[in-house]
Amino acid sequence: MKLQRVMAAGAALLAVSMSFAAPPTFSKEEQRLRKAVDDAEMCFHFAGEFNGDGSAHDKEVTRQQRQHCGKEGQQLVLRAYRKNPQDTRLYPAVLRLDGLMPGLTLPAAEKARLCAVARTELACP
Repeated sequence: MKLQRVMAAGAALLAVSMSFAAPPTFSKEEQRLRKAVDDAEMCFHFAGEFNGDGSAHDKEVTRQQRQHCGKEGQQLVLRAYRKNPQDTRLYPAVLRLDGLMPGLTLPAAEKARLCAVARTELACP
Protein backbone atom coordinates (compact mmCIF):
# COMPACT_ATOMS: atom_id res chain seq x y z
CA MET A 1 0.00 0.00 0.00
CA LYS A 2 2.69 2.46 0.96
CA LEU A 3 4.57 1.79 -2.30
CA GLN A 4 1.39 2.46 -4.30
CA ARG A 5 0.92 5.83 -2.55
CA VAL A 6 4.54 6.76 -3.19
CA MET A 7 4.18 5.81 -6.87
CA ALA A 8 0.92 7.76 -7.17
CA ALA A 9 2.52 10.81 -5.57
CA GLY A 10 5.50 10.50 -7.92
CA ALA A 11 3.22 10.30 -10.94
CA ALA A 12 1.29 13.37 -9.77
CA LEU A 13 4.53 15.30 -9.24
CA LEU A 14 5.74 14.32 -12.71
CA ALA A 15 2.45 15.46 -14.28
CA VAL A 16 2.66 18.83 -12.52
CA SER A 17 6.30 19.34 -13.46
CA MET A 18 5.55 18.52 -17.11
CA SER A 19 2.85 21.19 -17.17
CA PHE A 20 5.56 23.75 -16.33
CA ALA A 21 8.02 22.44 -18.90
CA ALA A 22 10.21 24.94 -20.66
CA PRO A 23 9.11 26.01 -24.11
CA PRO A 24 10.80 24.17 -26.97
CA THR A 25 14.21 25.44 -27.94
CA PHE A 26 15.25 26.26 -31.47
CA SER A 27 18.76 26.82 -32.75
CA LYS A 28 19.92 30.15 -34.17
CA GLU A 29 19.36 28.77 -37.66
CA GLU A 30 15.76 27.92 -36.76
CA GLN A 31 14.61 31.35 -35.58
CA ARG A 32 12.21 31.78 -38.51
CA LEU A 33 10.66 28.45 -37.59
CA ARG A 34 10.46 29.44 -33.91
CA LYS A 35 8.62 32.65 -34.89
CA ALA A 36 6.27 30.68 -37.14
CA VAL A 37 5.48 28.29 -34.26
CA ASP A 38 4.81 31.24 -31.94
CA ASP A 39 2.66 32.90 -34.60
CA ALA A 40 0.59 29.72 -35.02
CA GLU A 41 -0.20 29.85 -31.30
CA MET A 42 -1.20 33.51 -31.49
CA CYS A 43 -3.25 32.96 -34.66
CA PHE A 44 -5.18 30.19 -32.91
CA HIS A 45 -5.71 32.42 -29.87
CA PHE A 46 -7.05 35.35 -31.87
CA ALA A 47 -9.32 33.13 -33.98
CA GLY A 48 -11.26 32.47 -30.78
CA GLU A 49 -11.42 36.15 -29.85
CA PHE A 50 -13.33 37.41 -32.90
CA ASN A 51 -16.95 38.37 -32.05
CA GLY A 52 -18.07 39.44 -35.53
CA ASP A 53 -19.86 42.55 -34.29
CA GLY A 54 -17.56 45.14 -35.89
CA SER A 55 -16.50 46.48 -32.50
CA ALA A 56 -13.16 48.08 -31.66
CA HIS A 57 -12.21 44.73 -30.14
CA ASP A 58 -12.89 42.98 -33.47
CA LYS A 59 -10.76 45.55 -35.29
CA GLU A 60 -7.88 44.89 -32.90
CA VAL A 61 -8.31 41.12 -33.31
CA THR A 62 -8.27 41.53 -37.10
CA ARG A 63 -5.06 43.58 -36.85
CA GLN A 64 -3.45 40.91 -34.68
CA GLN A 65 -4.56 38.17 -37.07
CA ARG A 66 -2.93 39.99 -39.99
CA GLN A 67 0.27 40.10 -37.97
CA HIS A 68 0.28 36.45 -36.79
CA CYS A 69 -1.71 34.43 -39.32
CA GLY A 70 0.53 34.74 -42.37
CA LYS A 71 0.48 31.96 -44.92
CA GLU A 72 4.27 31.95 -45.25
CA GLY A 73 4.81 31.13 -41.57
CA GLN A 74 2.05 28.54 -41.58
CA GLN A 75 3.57 26.88 -44.64
CA LEU A 76 6.99 26.91 -42.97
CA VAL A 77 5.59 25.04 -39.95
CA LEU A 78 3.79 22.53 -42.16
CA ARG A 79 6.86 21.91 -44.36
CA ALA A 80 9.04 21.41 -41.28
CA TYR A 81 6.51 18.98 -39.84
CA ARG A 82 6.18 17.01 -43.09
CA LYS A 83 9.98 16.85 -43.35
CA ASN A 84 10.34 15.61 -39.77
CA PRO A 85 7.03 14.33 -38.33
CA GLN A 86 8.83 13.21 -35.16
CA ASP A 87 9.81 16.78 -34.17
CA THR A 88 7.63 17.21 -31.09
CA ARG A 89 8.41 20.94 -30.93
CA LEU A 90 6.09 21.37 -33.91
CA TYR A 91 3.13 19.35 -32.62
CA PRO A 92 1.29 22.17 -30.78
CA ALA A 93 1.60 24.49 -33.79
CA VAL A 94 0.41 21.83 -36.24
CA LEU A 95 -2.55 21.03 -33.99
CA ARG A 96 -3.47 24.69 -33.72
CA LEU A 97 -3.25 25.16 -37.48
CA ASP A 98 -5.49 22.12 -38.07
CA GLY A 99 -8.71 23.56 -39.42
CA LEU A 100 -7.40 27.16 -39.39
CA MET A 101 -5.12 26.71 -42.35
CA PRO A 102 -6.93 26.16 -45.65
CA GLY A 103 -6.31 22.66 -46.93
CA LEU A 104 -5.01 21.31 -43.60
CA THR A 105 -7.20 18.76 -41.92
CA LEU A 106 -5.28 16.17 -39.98
CA PRO A 107 -6.48 12.58 -40.19
CA ALA A 108 -7.99 11.42 -36.88
CA ALA A 109 -5.18 8.96 -36.16
CA GLU A 110 -2.47 11.55 -36.78
CA LYS A 111 -4.25 14.12 -34.63
CA ALA A 112 -4.60 11.58 -31.82
CA ARG A 113 -0.86 10.78 -32.05
CA LEU A 114 0.07 14.46 -31.82
CA CYS A 115 -2.42 15.13 -29.02
CA ALA A 116 -1.04 12.24 -26.97
CA VAL A 117 2.35 13.94 -26.95
CA ALA A 118 1.53 17.65 -27.10
CA ARG A 119 -1.35 17.73 -24.59
CA THR A 120 -2.65 20.94 -26.17
CA GLU A 121 -6.00 21.22 -24.37
CA LEU A 122 -7.64 23.73 -26.66
CA ALA A 123 -6.77 21.86 -29.86
CA CYS A 124 -7.23 18.32 -28.55
CA PRO A 125 -10.39 16.63 -27.34
